[in-house]
Amino acid sequence: MQGGIGASFHAIEEPKPGQRPTGGVWAGSAWGANPPAEDEAAWKSLFHYANWLGLDWSRVELEQRMYEPRRRQFEWDNAEMRILYRILDWAEKHGVDVFLQQMWSDVEWNAYPEMRGTMEGRLRSAPLSIADFAYGFGKLVQHLTKVKGYRCIRWLSINNEPGWDWSWWQGPDGQPVPITPAFAAVRKELDRQAITVPLSGPDWTDLPDLEPEKIDFDAYIGAYDLHSYNAYFDGIRFGYPLSVAEKRLARWAQWAHDRGKPMFLSELGTMAFGFVGKEPGPGVYESGLKDAALVVRGIRAGVDGFNRWSFINRGDLDGQWQMVDTWDIDEGRLKDRFTPHPNTYYLFGLLSRFTAKRSDVLPASVEGKFDPGARQLVAAALRSPTGHISVLVVNEMYWDADAKIAVTGLPGKTLLYRYSITGADRDRTDVVVKPAAKFDLDASRSTVTDRIPRLSVTVYSTYELEHGQPGVMAENDSK
Repeated sequence: MQGGIGASFHAIEEPKPGQRPTGGVWAGSAWGANPPAEDEAAWKSLFHYANWLGLDWSRVELEQRMYEPRRRQFEWDNAEMRILYRILDWAEKHGVDVFLQQMWSDVEWNAYPEMRGTMEGRLRSAPLSIADFAYGFGKLVQHLTKVKGYRCIRWLSINNEPGWDWSWWQGPDGQPVPITPAFAAVRKELDRQAITVPLSGPDWTDLPDLEPEKIDFDAYIGAYDLHSYNAYFDGIRFGYPLSVAEKRLARWAQWAHDRGKPMFLSELGTMAFGFVGKEPGPGVYESGLKDAALVVRGIRAGVDGFNRWSFINRGDLDGQWQMVDTWDIDEGRLKDRFTPHPNTYYLFGLLSRFTAKRSDVLPASVEGKFDPGARQLVAAALRSPTGHISVLVVNEMYWDADAKIAVTGLPGKTLLYRYSITGADRDRTDVVVKPAAKFDLDASRSTVTDRIPRLSVTVYSTYELEHGQPGVMAENDSK
């Protein structure tokens, strides 16, 4: 893996259009729920949760309006940019790899004339001038990497989910326009300024199958990335089965790796249980379990990094996506005390907490009596850069599974601690994650034999982390 496991931060605070009454999202929930940049105590509380989760590869989102509200007139010290610096300061301090994402432009001056005058038009408009767009984006990256000195910015994305008639790179007729010219122009501008941070693309949703004839931008990007929301265990309830998602991810990962580039799942979540207004669907236990299963299957497929939507979120715009509750949905204000969001925080967090970025993927196999259908017991094994082992297991099935999980490549004697989240933890905010059973393995006896609870996430790891300790972030302060 050339990345890790994390979740989306955003610095955007200006309200955006929400859910259409007839269905479909405008700008969704990529804004709001942040504390003011000057509230030291609130940010300390928020980053405490990010550190516990061990978010070491995270997407950080912004829009052009924040830094270039008028053509070639840049603002580097407004309220939203200061929030951005807060997030990047945390990432820099803790060794987090940042996938910096410009969601959309939202500027009147570079929108098509027919799309000016409304926020929806500004959000959806592709740039009228690609040259001005590239210059402005290059100026932003130059400011962040050379003036501010952020080394944590490892990947750049210039637009969120282009290529759809509802998304953010459209022409005056409401249809998407090609984004490849912008990839080329931005790459040229970054090269002109001797900025080597690679672009990532195409940032398409919803996990389309690989069609090589549609890829005309490979020369300009250094990584591939996609989004996934419509996969589910069996595909009957919503979208397509996880088994299909795993095959699609494997094809994309192979394509990227054949070209010497990583492949990221830069946005993931679950819409199967509702995503309108303040519906809790994205954060119910079943959604969290599926998200964890998608990550484990993605690791098996060769995906290099994973980013869940989203670390914080107002939760009242297009569903409750947040991992930490900072916004009081009923009162419409920032909460006085931040707390973990049930299910999501622990189910996804169990994976991010015990995995280090840039880990090697070890061969892992599972034996046992399993569901002959779509739901399975899935496992993946990682070896950190310093040699720590973490075996990630998701039981997607409705019954406990007696299983043997074999891992290849263990270094001599290996002591694994078991951590798990089960149905008993559903909807709780007081879950305690601590070392439980121990398993002694070595190169000749490299199989964990255990009963895996139904509908659960289990991690076997050489990391011995008590609940009060931070998760693995660049392996700092971890045993």
